Amino acid sequence: MVKKTFIRPKGMHQPFSQYSHVVIVEAPSKFIFCAGQVAGDENGNILGPDDFEAQGELVIKNLKKALAEAGASLTDVVKLVSYVCSPHDVKKVRALVRKHFTENPPANTICILRGLAHPDYLLEIDATAVV
Repeated sequence: MVKKTFIRPKGMHQPFSQYSHVVIVEAPSKFIFCAGQVAGDENGNILGPDDFEAQGELVIKNLKKALAEAGASLTDVVKLVSYVCSPHDVKKVRALVRKHFTENPPANTICILRGLAHPDYLLEIDATAVV
């Protein structure tokens, strides 16, 4: 069994959203690194650029599928990196993470970029899991 410890260091601010400052993983049997997941369906169709919430749900659905293929789930995720193209979407990505990572949230970094690999992408999330 993998032991995961979620730490809020003394003398540091409370997390600004749903994340842990530090996650310690002891004696992992397997690390899983998921590439950035975007709002593309199984046929390669990209969800329209005008609905962040719908894109976010598809990104999480794709992340769940990728993790499942490797024998993991969202509860095994210890680190996320979330990429958005607008500072106005930071609150939205925080809400998405809060919705799907309710207990012992992973460490999470949010980056605001000028663009992603396709101009219709509003969000991309990569993950590291340990099982």
